[in-house]
Amino acid sequence: MNLLVRLSLWMQAEGAGTDQVGQALLDRFVASERSRAVVAASVTTCMGTMRRFLIAAGYFAASENEVCAVTEAQTAVTEWRTWMRDDRGLLEKTIDARCYYGAGLVDVVATPDGTVEWFRLGAPVVNAYVAERGRPHGVVTRAHIVDAVRCLLRWALSTGRIRRDPTAGVLKPPGTRRALPRGVGADQVAALLSVCDPVTAIGARDRAVVTILVRLGLRAGEAARLTLDDIDWTAGQLKVSGKGREHTLPIPVDVGEALEAWLRARPPALDRGVFVRMKAPRRRMTPSGVSGIIARLSDLAGVDRIYAHRLRHTAAMDVLAAGGTLTEAKELLGHVYTVTTMAYAKVDLVSLRALAVPFGQVPR
Repeated sequence: MNLLVRLSLWMQAEGAGTDQVGQALLDRFVASERSRAVVAASVTTCMGTMRRFLIAAGYFAASENEVCAVTEAQTAVTEWRTWMRDDRGLLEKTIDARCYYGAGLVDVVATPDGTVEWFRLGAPVVNAYVAERGRPHGVVTRAHIVDAVRCLLRWALSTGRIRRDPTAGVLKPPGTRRALPRGVGADQVAALLSVCDPVTAIGARDRAVVTILVRLGLRAGEAARLTLDDIDWTAGQLKVSGKGREHTLPIPVDVGEALEAWLRARPPALDRGVFVRMKAPRRRMTPSGVSGIIARLSDLAGVDRIYAHRLRHTAAMDVLAAGGTLTEAKELLGHVYTVTTMAYAKVDLVSLRALAVPFGQVPR
């Protein structure tokens, strides 16, 4: 609605009528909005929604709403997405990432008219694509590119588009040195909470976000997806959904108090998200928005910048430091496999080694 109002005011100033609404007019409107000193958030977040509304309402000319012809390359990428979703069971986020990094390989072996020459998809062509695609990126992103390309090749082989498996000759991703999970200390958590003003609505929200992340070990996406219906005050439980799974966690007293303080100050919103934006359009926050809260608070507190996932690490490490088991840490974090949680056991061993007395040096 905000964006439609801005468009209406701009059209009045330009002397444009509703019969002129089309892609060209929208492009001029966006250019005008982006030239402002302060660009409205709705211009970047709601443009697609407004365009779909205008098309559905019949304001666009029929020629602008026609579906373009689909090429063989586009069809191949669509079928690859379906295979990853239906046969491999991958999440949409993972599918989007693999298409982002690997779909360009289809264009490499496609002709100008969109026909894909699959017989050209050999190791030299693939390696050239991997090297060029990964040139501006770091080690981790290059590994993602290789994974996406290998996935595309497996799909092409399974569907008969290529006859030989070229993955044996594909460049391997550079070795990534996996660091141990890094948590934050109690003094840093206290510093984050100290800059949250509980009197204000935004302070109450930020305090609840910090508390729920550090006590329950939620991912930023899990905290962002929480709805009012996920809180069972009678049973004292919280339903958490993330990565295609759901698990239930008990609500500690301090988490419940922080949530209650925030929900009493929570303004009316467009949805039932627990954590919502404080500016219009008021709707539930995004994962990057939740993590951005922690980054902003760490800057205000004068500590090294912290993001949401380090608070998740802190929750798991606190469980083990208090004498809990790997199984308890696994249930808290919602891991499917215990081997995933074992990374925190390595952190515990490192801390124990630092406290261990060297052999032969018996204290008196």
